[in-house]
Amino acid sequence: YSLRALLDSGFEQFGEIIVVFNNDEEVGSVGSAPLLREIARQVDVGFVLESSRSEEVITKSRKGADKYVMVVTGIPAHSGAEPHKGRSAVIELAHKMIAIHNLNMLYPGVTFNVTRLSSSEPLNIVPDVARCHISVRAYNEQGLSKAAKALEQVATGCSIPDTRTKLTRTRGRAPYTATPEILQLVEMAQEEGKALGLSIVAEGKGGLSDANLLMEAGIPVLDSLGPIGGGMHDLNREHLRVESIPLRGALLAGLISRLCLSKFTGV
Repeated sequence: YSLRALLDSGFEQFGEIIVVFNNDEEVGSVGSAPLLREIARQVDVGFVLESSRSEEVITKSRKGADKYVMVVTGIPAHSGAEPHKGRSAVIELAHKMIAIHNLNMLYPGVTFNVTRLSSSEPLNIVPDVARCHISVRAYNEQGLSKAAKALEQVATGCSIPDTRTKLTRTRGRAPYTATPEILQLVEMAQEEGKALGLSIVAEGKGGLSDANLLMEAGIPVLDSLGPIGGGMHDLNREHLRVESIPLRGALLAGLISRLCLSKFTGV
């Protein structure tokens, strides 16, 4: 709708506008990430149309994320006949999960979420394997590094004798941070908002989006320029407000126009 409005108005002061419809963003853009990185090398600015919680809110930064898998190995034994010979991997992991949860109070803005618990399954055997996954989020690389060191300390500790713990880290999305170039884009959005009677506010968010990926690829990005919506954590509650499309579309169209007529892109 935004592009159609621009073209119908006769606006042609742009070099090229590339539109990407990404259907795998919710699972990490695994297939589309290479394409997005390639496109980022061809453009000056990226706009991401994640939904917003309000007509007057856009996003200027997002946390980055790392993923971890923690695997505890214990000693199996028959839980009825010789339980004293066993070393429960589940109980050791339980101690570690509580320690990880308590890390949420340690570093401002750094969060730890433990999920996907599993263990060896026979009910009559002291479990010798237990694992969990951990999502860490932080607004900067320093926070992610502090989290990595804290988790290593948890992994090296031991509450149940003779158990062993392995921690594997997978780098996720880099933080999307509010650079001077991004703050310039925020100012443009605020000026355009005034023309529409809106007081635009730029926020930082804890959730990830393709804005993280595009910024890591080297371009300034504004996010949450889509319709108003919510419930993103729940398939049964996720929604957008259809009546918000015209105003948010007008904001996007005006922002594109303002950007292309500025010195920002060199067009």
